[in-house]
Amino acid sequence: MKNIHLLVDSCCDLSPEQLENMQASVAPLTITIDSKDYIDDGTVEIVPYLNAMKASKSPARSACPSPETYMNDMLKADGDCFVVTLSSRLSGSYNAAMLGREMALEINPNRRIHVFDSKSASAGETQLAMLINELLKAKHSFDEIIEIVNQKIAGMRTLFVLDSLDNLVKNGRIAKTVAAIASVLSIRPVMSDDGSGGIRMLSRGRGIKGALIQMVDAIRRQTEPFSFRSRRLTLSYCNCRERAERLREMIWEKCPAIGEIILTPTSALSSMYAYDGGIVVAF
Repeated sequence: MKNIHLLVDSCCDLSPEQLENMQASVAPLTITIDSKDYIDDGTVEIVPYLNAMKASKSPARSACPSPETYMNDMLKADGDCFVVTLSSRLSGSYNAAMLGREMALEINPNRRIHVFDSKSASAGETQLAMLINELLKAKHSFDEIIEIVNQKIAGMRTLFVLDSLDNLVKNGRIAKTVAAIASVLSIRPVMSDDGSGGIRMLSRGRGIKGALIQMVDAIRRQTEPFSFRSRRLTLSYCNCRERAERLREMIWEKCPAIGEIILTPTSALSSMYAYDGGIVVAF
């Protein structure tokens, strides 16, 4: 079987150890806060970075890898290539990867390169990368992997809880007055994918504890059709390891279909979405 390379964009929250074990590579996005650029290549110190976002009156901006960056990453490894990007409805990363694929195939038309639009981000991309790695180890064919992963994307759910609404206000997603009322009432939103790569509000909780309880209840309800301990859940956390560990115990206790639970800190790009104290899960 041909060697097959795995490439992810940096919204995927694989740890350095996981990347090394998978022999995967990362196409970094760039985040700009005021006039400072942060290259999401694993070197960004998250706490100072979060502090810079909090201090800025302007929203953080992200720029996806260029098609040339994707092309070079696709061609530098021997063999074929799978690529996982964050949702095409949230970023231009998928479109850049598709252009990079066309450029790479012009240079080497004998390569097989497939780009997956995760229709998710953060923990969702991690979930897919781990699945692809397992399928590669199990010697599935290129076409079999495409079919299995596309089925996973169609059925995967992504939920997240925000501990602060500041980023949503700065990005114009919610009005300042709404955020002010939510702050006074200590309301925290539970957000979800909308099934096609976008984002919707699922529910609201009183305080972060209430929101996490609602998240766990949503996980339980959405996994009820599955057999005992049959589903893996990936959990990304932004500067809140203890909260993530408590949530893992809650999920394990309340959601019998969830088996393995993988915890990993958010990358710089994921941290821009999740913000300080945010939690993202995918299953």
